[in-house]
Amino acid sequence: MDEHSPPQHYLRKKTRREMIAAAAIALILEKGAAALRTRDVAARVGINISTLHFHVATKSDLLRLVAETVRAAFEALLPPLPDPTQSAQDQLRAEVQAYHDSLRDRPELAACFAQLAQIAPSEPEIGALIEDFTRGWCARYAEILTLGRAQGVFRADLVPLPAALMITGALTAFGPRGPGGLALFWPVFTEIEHGLLARPRGDRR
Repeated sequence: MDEHSPPQHYLRKKTRREMIAAAAIALILEKGAAALRTRDVAARVGINISTLHFHVATKSDLLRLVAETVRAAFEALLPPLPDPTQSAQDQLRAEVQAYHDSLRDRPELAACFAQLAQIAPSEPEIGALIEDFTRGWCARYAEILTLGRAQGVFRADLVPLPAALMITGALTAFGPRGPGGLALFWPVFTEIEHGLLARPRGDRR
């Protein structure tokens, strides 16, 4: 080994923070966010408490790291931003498909998000981060619905934001159910979609 090479136990700060976040998420899923302890996280990672505090000074900092990690993981699973040149109905379905797949393939994300939401009243920064993410996610749906209304795909009298809240509210109810509780996911969305679509001319039903 070259005398200037770092020791084998050295890890970049980003890598260490990723390990800390992963350990904290695992403990939150096992015991709940309210029961999370920095010493337990340090033990899970295999570092001492002072090293943990170098990366996250307080429990609030640790929770913020977890929230940011979960948010980034969710955002990485989203399809491209809404595109006015593409079919709004196809984009809506792609958005819903991405959320469905996250519940199926990464159920820990929704489960951890739900745990963080429970402690948000006592952790204002966590609450603000969750609200910001939720607003941004809902805004994507509202933008797609606006495009679809202009394309004539969705009802001319559709109000995008309330409709977006209806969709996200209905579908997030599947989050706590885990991969085994998704049987009604698509039937529920199909019923919602039927209510959004413009009716053919002459159809007065």
